[in-house]
Amino acid sequence: MKEEIRHIILLLGIILTGMGNAKAQDPTFSQVYAAPVYLSPSFTGLTNGSRVALTYRDQWPGIPNTYRTLSFAADHFFEKYSSGVGLVFVRDDQGGGQLITQNIGLVYAYEFPLTRKIYMRPGLNFKYFERKIDPASLLWGDQIGPDGDILASAIGDFEKESYRKFDAAASAMVYSDDFWGGVVVDHLVKSDLGFTDIESALPIRTTFYGGGKYRFRTRTRNQDEVSATLAFMYRMQQDFQQLDIGSYWYINPFELGLWYRGIPIGSSDGLTNNDALIFIVGFNIGDVRLSYSYDLSLSDLAGHSGGANEFSLIYRFSTSGINKSPRGAIPCSESGNDWFRNKSSSRRGSRTLF
Repeated sequence: MKEEIRHIILLLGIILTGMGNAKAQDPTFSQVYAAPVYLSPSFTGLTNGSRVALTYRDQWPGIPNTYRTLSFAADHFFEKYSSGVGLVFVRDDQGGGQLITQNIGLVYAYEFPLTRKIYMRPGLNFKYFERKIDPASLLWGDQIGPDGDILASAIGDFEKESYRKFDAAASAMVYSDDFWGGVVVDHLVKSDLGFTDIESALPIRTTFYGGGKYRFRTRTRNQDEVSATLAFMYRMQQDFQQLDIGSYWYINPFELGLWYRGIPIGSSDGLTNNDALIFIVGFNIGDVRLSYSYDLSLSDLAGHSGGANEFSLIYRFSTSGINKSPRGAIPCSESGNDWFRNKSSSRRGSRTLF
């Protein structure tokens, strides 16, 4: 019983911290590029035709009712207009329904060549955002008796139990068949999301991401590609910082990944940012990619949290009528319409900026 109470108190601390003015943060996925449209609007339509992507994350399963996050996206590339259009839905459940944050967004990206082999993709995400709390399910300190018994208590005073607002994000990305790099600025519309008289807003989040691929064996008609990819993602959100860096090894049909999350150099408030090792295994079966990842905790939560389990599914189906392109540099995806190799009559690949 004492162990359960300790877990409950820890969970409440996590949730109430997330309500604070300086600590509100967005959910993140370990399989960064398995949820590409969630990562950046610039990934919208980065496929030969249509794509759906589903990601589910169960964080800290060793602690009851912590974090469960779901992301679903559907996007399509309209070759005639050099544009990708899609929808993305994200739901973050904290404390078994005690605090829920969710949003649905309309995403758009425009693609144009900078050179014969390098492309630029600005993107936008306009989303409807909702955050709500269930006061009846919260457990307050005066409800815990001296023997660990759960006692009756009055529900806390909340001015509002839900908030709804519109938000927006903007991004830009440069990519080729060998590298990519981009930036996202999210929460461009500031709103108060506090459930009490203390102001609580989601701070602007800035994300930098990128990487490159080295091919040990190129793809031909008779053999598949063998390659290694180095990638990273760095996020800043007010006082919060996060760095994910890792690599993928691809040999059909497997894609194996090893990532590290943390900033081992320096500390914040006396705490070292040394979070987790992430192990990823993916299978490519035709147009379908299935993958699983496990976060091995390196912080003081190791042995208590249970790490994190994450599952993802990507289904790509081509409707453009052109040949499928190579995988490109970006993990879990395609290099878009590879115009410098598959010359479509409707493309104007020679119109570049440089």
